[in-house]
Amino acid sequence: MNLVELRKKLAQLKDQMRTLVELAQGEKRGMTADEDTKFTELEGQAEALAGQIKVEERAEQLAMSGAGTKRTPEDPQHETEFRNLGDFVNTVRFNPYDARLSEYREMAMGTKTSGGVFVPPQFSSKLFEITPQDALVRPRAIVVPVDEASPDASMTFPALDQGAGSNMYGGVEVNWIGEGDEKPETNAKFKDLSLTPFEVAGHIVVTDKLIRNAPAINTIVNRLFRGAIAAAEDDAFLYGNGTAKPFGAINSAAAVAVPRQTANLIKYQDIVNMIAKAKLGGALVWSASQSILPQLLTMKDEAGHLIFQPNIADKMTGVLLGYPIRFQENAPILGAVGDLVLVDLQYYIIKDGAGIFISASEHPLFKQNKTIIKAFWNVDGKPWVTAPFTLKNGYTVSPFIKLGLPTT
Repeated sequence: MNLVELRKKLAQLKDQMRTLVELAQGEKRGMTADEDTKFTELEGQAEALAGQIKVEERAEQLAMSGAGTKRTPEDPQHETEFRNLGDFVNTVRFNPYDARLSEYREMAMGTKTSGGVFVPPQFSSKLFEITPQDALVRPRAIVVPVDEASPDASMTFPALDQGAGSNMYGGVEVNWIGEGDEKPETNAKFKDLSLTPFEVAGHIVVTDKLIRNAPAINTIVNRLFRGAIAAAEDDAFLYGNGTAKPFGAINSAAAVAVPRQTANLIKYQDIVNMIAKAKLGGALVWSASQSILPQLLTMKDEAGHLIFQPNIADKMTGVLLGYPIRFQENAPILGAVGDLVLVDLQYYIIKDGAGIFISASEHPLFKQNKTIIKAFWNVDGKPWVTAPFTLKNGYTVSPFIKLGLPTT
């Protein structure tokens, strides 16, 4: 008797036990002696069957991790659901004809994506469960969810226009109105902001022996791909040029560059000047290159106090003049424009598209008994402001501040 049959038998036993209880309850009485004897007999059978199922499940898990058991759609032992992402990847690689994959192949074809299998939502959502500690932009930005009907179609949003003749509210004017006075018209100005998800892919090479170990590959794929997704997106959302990728906040027309006082250095006054140009009142966060650490760790204010004392045990996290700071691996080197930035990412929009998709191929590395696992998804992003904000007094601020080069 295979696992499917064992589970069906256990369900039948539980139904019989439930029937005996419901019969007695329906007649508002206790169970008769015969009913009690029957219930005890069924309970014993159910406990024995449950133990047998656990043994069979363990044996099957060992078989999958060792020999890579293949199952065809006609095989009655195939499971109805994947246990985890590792089980899914193992099946894509070693048993591509498993009936469980049919639904997800159809979903991939529905998005006009070829070469990959759509990752079940319960697993793909975990890959995008990126916390503010793991990624800078996505957890803090405005994220537009996937449109299931047309996941990769372009979408147009209204973006505030802070251009000439406007103001920091896109031209919206507020007036006090006396009793009986005519209400003035407002002049809200908007521009169209179009987002079209671009495809982005990552891959990893693993041994066939490792990929047969579903629990191990589940841990590896989840951890490595989640980290790669966060790093790739942060790089594009901050520094992307908009060519076949998102348009980065730091490269946008809304960004303001604050000249540094001395080339290849970051001084206390530079940081003060950056805060002075930031649009306050939001959720500002610093993004920095690790190469500036020697400058920050020894930097003092005018009173001789260290201005940055990070939590070294927690990934060098901390605050810089009251705002949290994150060190990005793709940030420019010390002395380059943008080696230190101060951003409010509530002014950045991300549009998710189709994905994630997974494909596994052994062909390029067949002789080495290795497999290339490829994961790809679609996403776009842009700032939703078009220019720096001009305050009523004429002073200019921005949600995107970058440290620039010296003026002389």
